[in-house]
Amino acid sequence: MDIHEYQNKRFFKEHNLPVLNGMVVYTPKEAGRAVRKIGGKQWRIKVQIHDGNRKDGFFIDVPNEKQSGIQEACTLEEVVQIAGNMLGHPFLTSTMNEAQIIQRIYIEEVCQVKEKFGISMRLDFVKHTYIIAVQIKDCIHELDVPLKPTVLFWYKVIRLFDVPSTLQAKLLLLLKQMFQIFVDYNAVGIEFLPLVLTQDNQWRIEDGRIVFDNESVERFANVLILKESPEGKEKEALAEKYNFRYTPFKGNIACLVNGSGLGGATIELLEANQGRPACLLDVGTEPTGDSVSRALKMALSVPNVEGVFINIFGGLTRCDTIAQGLIEASREISADIPIVVRMDGTNAHIGERLLFESHLPFVVIKQPEEAVISIVESVGGLL
Repeated sequence: MDIHEYQNKRFFKEHNLPVLNGMVVYTPKEAGRAVRKIGGKQWRIKVQIHDGNRKDGFFIDVPNEKQSGIQEACTLEEVVQIAGNMLGHPFLTSTMNEAQIIQRIYIEEVCQVKEKFGISMRLDFVKHTYIIAVQIKDCIHELDVPLKPTVLFWYKVIRLFDVPSTLQAKLLLLLKQMFQIFVDYNAVGIEFLPLVLTQDNQWRIEDGRIVFDNESVERFANVLILKESPEGKEKEALAEKYNFRYTPFKGNIACLVNGSGLGGATIELLEANQGRPACLLDVGTEPTGDSVSRALKMALSVPNVEGVFINIFGGLTRCDTIAQGLIEASREISADIPIVVRMDGTNAHIGERLLFESHLPFVVIKQPEEAVISIVESVGGLL
């Protein structure tokens, strides 16, 4: 089982491995927001496909100098321009049978590199043992790894790197954690290509991946969610993980509701007033603040979304819980699109007051049809 680079990086970060700061994005506008969060002075932009030849691939409908699937930029404006040239465009490599439309890209900081290395671990199915391979310049050293490697063994590997003793302790921790992940998840292989030493003497995984065993993946919930995220279905899987539902459409207004019946009515009301839904996010009848927060973040990450309509009817649902989740999400992200909220029922007056006192850009309207007309007009409808 193979996964995208951004999923690998997220997995490594969750297991305390030193990756570069980066984010996956789905729109050029989101790319601009991502650069501000990532920080730094230079960024690398990478298409996200299951193919190892991204750098040598090309976009079949853009100028020659902008064809590679991995490009670098030094300004926010350049990042946004490159994202626009990549997202939604057909990309082809020498190992693909047909071009693939790019739906997501990964943006990460570019570090100042002092040295580059390669390191990988794999199963040797013939010898029934683990193999570790270290690449130093053009030379590759391979060693059999004991089932329970000692510190002495790891320092035997570290000596291949020929780095000062001050850097060896962190490298030891990295190697031990790499091996532990490899064993704990019953992986087929794991590699950091390259593992870099930065100018300020920090180890960073510039690129890497882990390959899971299809027969073992069912045992690990945090890996299974990745398997359940086939091409174009990542949002549905992520929504299910955090206890809400995501349904995609083709419009420009994201709708967040609490309940499937209300969801259907909201879509009908939106379309009756010339609105076009981009997606429906249903947080259910008893949502937590966290699920609401994650749902709003997802709504703002959907391609082509120009506005968000939040329609809540409080029965079992507490409107103040909804408001707290919306406020939490809005404080963590930079939303520069209109967000119209209509809430009624349990603790609606408290929820409305919380939104008002947050001083965040929520427009609260009590009547459903007035709220719908407001969001449609805000995105340029009802002309």
